[in-house]
Amino acid sequence: MEIEKLIISSRNEFSKIKEIRFKPDLLFIFGDGELMCEKEFKSTIKNSFPDAMIFGCSSSGEISGLEVFEKSISIAAVKFSSTKLRIESVDLTKYKNDIECGEKLCEKFPQKGLKHLMVLSDGITINGCNLLEGIQNKLSKKVAVTGGLAGDGTRFSETLVFDKEGVAKSNCVCALGFYGDSISIGYGTNGGWENFGIERLVTKSKGNILYELDHQPALLLYKQFLGERAKDLPVSGMSFPLSCRVGDSQNAVVRTVHGINEKDQSLIFGGNIPDGGYVKLMKANVDRLISGAELSAKASTDMIPKGESEFAVLISCVGRKLVLKQLVEEEVEVVADVIGKQAVLTGFYSYGEISPFKEDGPGFLHNQTMTITTFSEK
Repeated sequence: MEIEKLIISSRNEFSKIKEIRFKPDLLFIFGDGELMCEKEFKSTIKNSFPDAMIFGCSSSGEISGLEVFEKSISIAAVKFSSTKLRIESVDLTKYKNDIECGEKLCEKFPQKGLKHLMVLSDGITINGCNLLEGIQNKLSKKVAVTGGLAGDGTRFSETLVFDKEGVAKSNCVCALGFYGDSISIGYGTNGGWENFGIERLVTKSKGNILYELDHQPALLLYKQFLGERAKDLPVSGMSFPLSCRVGDSQNAVVRTVHGINEKDQSLIFGGNIPDGGYVKLMKANVDRLISGAELSAKASTDMIPKGESEFAVLISCVGRKLVLKQLVEEEVEVVADVIGKQAVLTGFYSYGEISPFKEDGPGFLHNQTMTITTFSEK
C-alpha cells in the first residue's frame, strides 16, 4: 500500500495536488464545502488523477496526520497492491424513504469477496439509523460497515458528499467496498461522555424526532436544563447530548440535537430515539473524551495489532471538537500512540459516526464518538 497525505489551506494551494508522486487508486477527500466546489480544485483533481476514485465529503474540521484543521481540504492518496475497490452512490431524493435508499445502495455491490463497506452520507437530510438499517437488510452479516455523516462546520445548512463520478453533491450517499483477502480492516468506536441526572422515559417520538419525555414537552425540558445556553440551540446542544438505550440493553447510543421545532416543542436528532426507550443527559469531561478516543483505538488493535496498521480514517463528532477546543489534537495524538506512529492518519469531524460496537457485530449510528477504521494490506 502506498499512501501520501496533504492539506490544502487556501485556493492558492490547489497546485499542491500535483505533488503526489504516484497514481493513486483512491483519494480520500474531506474538507470545507465551498473550497471543494471551486472549479480550479475540481479540474486539478480530474486532470491530475483521471482514473482515481474519490471518496469524501464536507466536514466540520479536517484531520491530517496528527493535526486538526479548519476550512481546509485534507487529501489522502492511496494505491493498493491487490485489493479491489468498488464505489457506488445514490441520490436520497429518488427514494420513498431512507431505508429503501440504503437497500438500493447496497444492492449495487456484488457480495462475493466483499470484505468491508465504508459509507458517507449527507449529514442533514438523512435519518442515519434508517439508512443503515436498509444497508444491513441487504448486506451479509459478515461484512462490517463504518463511516459517517458529512459536516458543515457549525452552520447545519448544507452538507456535500462526492458521488461515484467524483462530483460533490447534497442529498448524496456514497459507499466504498473493499474486496479480497489481502486487506485487513479494524475498527472501534467510543465516546467518553458522562451520564448525569435522572433517566427519563421516551413517551412520544417518531424516528429521529423526540416530542415528549415523561409526558412533558422535550424541548421545554431541554431548554430548562440548558438555561442561558438555550438561546444558542442547536449548536449549544452539541455539548449536552443524550444517551439512549432500549429495554435491558447495556449498549446505549449517543444522540446529539441537530435541530429544534418551537411549534411542536420537539428535538430533532441525527438518529432515532425509540418510543419507550430511556434517555439520560450527558456532559463532557475533557479527560474522558480523550480516554474515549484511546479506547476506540484499542478496540481497533484487537483486529489489527499495534504497529501493523498502514492507514487509518478517523471520524470524530463536531461536538467533541467544540468541547475539546485547543486540546482537540490530543484525541488524534492518543489514537496514533495506540495504533502506532507508522499509520498515516486522515479523517474529519462529522454530524454522526457509523460503526459496530464490537467485532462482527451490527453497525450503529453514533453521535459524539471517535470512530476509527484501520487498514493493512498483505
